[in-house]
Amino acid sequence: MSTREVKKNMRKEATLTMVKAPIQQIHGDSVLANMKSADGLFVVGYDQRVTHWSNSAQEILGFGPEDTLGMPCYEVVGGREENYRRFCRRNCPIASEAQRGRSTANYDLRVQTKDGADKWINISILLMGGRDERPGHILHLFRDVTQHRRMEKSALKALLTLQESLNPENGKAAESPVPMPTPRPRLTHREQQVLRLLSDGMRTPQIAQSLGVTPVTARNHVTNLLAKLGVDNRLQAVLYGLENHLI
Repeated sequence: MSTREVKKNMRKEATLTMVKAPIQQIHGDSVLANMKSADGLFVVGYDQRVTHWSNSAQEILGFGPEDTLGMPCYEVVGGREENYRRFCRRNCPIASEAQRGRSTANYDLRVQTKDGADKWINISILLMGGRDERPGHILHLFRDVTQHRRMEKSALKALLTLQESLNPENGKAAESPVPMPTPRPRLTHREQQVLRLLSDGMRTPQIAQSLGVTPVTARNHVTNLLAKLGVDNRLQAVLYGLENHLI
């Protein structure tokens, strides 16, 4: 067993005790305990640890309860956007919105199954409010849309071929099929300021001076912004902001 697997098992054993009560709470609810659906279902607490993993989820992704319960959902699903930018992460937009009591629209994710196969899944979010001051849960219902995506690409290819044969000079290019977009993070006013300053090419001391804060605070603002956007460096943050009209 590799060092990574050992650490993973140690984390799982340490967290199973923490999530045992929420698991029993959810399984005690007849709605989930008896629900049968072709859609996969997994449930996480607001700490983003998996508390329920259905048989249908295992059929779609290959992971079973022994692989998922007590683990952070972003480590299990590891979903990415169309351009391969990671979406599943700590404090992702889904978790951030849920903490404010807000759900989100359906969205598509590129994922890998347990055996390494690439798949597209479409996810719907439902919020289960807490009772008796117990924390609520975030329900993820998902279905495999890989075949649908392949059919869209095949149809697009056929359409392009037909357009070229009918009007090779002035044929208008067909638009590439776009998956249902992932939710975008909501930036605070301060985070928007930091992003704009980064787009101006400012470094940490300049950002601190512009905001009237210490360099340490400015650096923390930048670090928090990168984590919220799910990017690795300042350049990626600026590119993300430009692509998503945040700047």
